[in-house]
Amino acid sequence: MEPIDRNELTKRSKWARFVYMLIYAVIFNFSIPFLFGFSLLQFLFYLFTGTVNERLDKVCNWLILFTIQIVNFLLFQSEDPPFPFNDIETSELVTDDSIDDLDEDLEDIQEDKEESVNPSENSKD
Repeated sequence: MEPIDRNELTKRSKWARFVYMLIYAVIFNFSIPFLFGFSLLQFLFYLFTGTVNERLDKVCNWLILFTIQIVNFLLFQSEDPPFPFNDIETSELVTDDSIDDLDEDLEDIQEDKEESVNPSENSKD
C-alpha cells in the first residue's frame, strides 16, 4: 500500500469538487419528484389527447440531459461540472426524427442480413 501524500489531501480543487458533488447530489434528489410528476402529466396528456405535450416534452428532455450530466459528474465519468457551469448539449436530445432514422437504419441492416443469409433466394427475383 502506498503512503498517503499530504499534498493530495490538501488540494483545493479536490475539496471544491467534493462541495460541488454534495450540491449536485442534493439537486439530483430534489429533481426525482419532478421526473415522476412530469411522467404523470405526460401520461395524462397522452390519455386524454392521444399525444404528448410538446412543451413539456422539451422540458423533460432537458431534465433528462441535466440528470445525465449530474450522474456523470458524481460518478467521475466527467470532470466537467453540470449546468450552469457547462451548457446542456441539446444536440443529444432524442427526437421523433432521430428515432425514425434509427428505425430505417435497422430495417436496412435487417434486409442486408437476410440477403447475406439467403443469397440464392434473392437472386431469383
